[in-house]
Amino acid sequence: MRTVIAYPGVTGSFSESAAQCAFPQGETRGCATFAQAAEAAQAGEADYALLPVENSFAGAVLPTYGLLEGLRLHIVGETLRRVRHQLVALPGATIEGLRTISSHPQAIAQCDAFLATVPWARLVPSANTAISAQEVAASGDLTRAAIASTRAAERYGLQVLRADIQTSQTNTTRFLILSREETPLAAPDKATVVFRVNDQVGALARVLTSFAENGLNMSRIESRPLPETPFQYFFSADFVGTMDAAHLRGAMDKARPLTGEIRLLGVYPRGQVQNP
Repeated sequence: MRTVIAYPGVTGSFSESAAQCAFPQGETRGCATFAQAAEAAQAGEADYALLPVENSFAGAVLPTYGLLEGLRLHIVGETLRRVRHQLVALPGATIEGLRTISSHPQAIAQCDAFLATVPWARLVPSANTAISAQEVAASGDLTRAAIASTRAAERYGLQVLRADIQTSQTNTTRFLILSREETPLAAPDKATVVFRVNDQVGALARVLTSFAENGLNMSRIESRPLPETPFQYFFSADFVGTMDAAHLRGAMDKARPLTGEIRLLGVYPRGQVQNP
């Protein structure tokens, strides 16, 4: 049986492209939302879920962080994908004639410099870049455009009005590969831990010190508000280097008294940047 990888979006999305790159022999399966892709893996309907987690220009993809906090899935790998955005519309449309441009909020943020040059077009957030392209194609409306991939334009019969509109020419998105099983896809050299700190002076600094004292090199930390507890935060931290189980357990055990919760999301191999 082929490996099934669930991703958010439809044919032509950047998540689909990342999934195909990570699993060249796998079967990719689009889902309407981030949550549905994750739930497909959790329910055993897919072997893996692939979700975007951060972008080199626009920062964290917050819906994924919310899922990491709530779901009992393990990070087993990651892939980094260069992202090139195209302004796409129906044949015959012109930039001057546009009235709306739709796309995922992350894509809109990644194209802010170009979008500032078309102030007459209203920006409309959507669930996915390829879904935006699909909707423009179905509308028959020459005043609508989407920010999407070249593959999405080809798939839905759209023309590229302006190519490579991303603000950063090294625009890269990091995708996590999630599984019900803990087994990493290759030899691990990275780990992700999530935790909440107790409400006491110096708790966060002492948690981070406990990791450093156990030889773990933190490469990223992200905070996110906890919706049900105002002004309390959930932290996600990445560590790189030799992933020795004893050191991880030692660091987490030392940090545990300072936290309301601490959990290892996975040890996994660092991803390499893939060009489109």
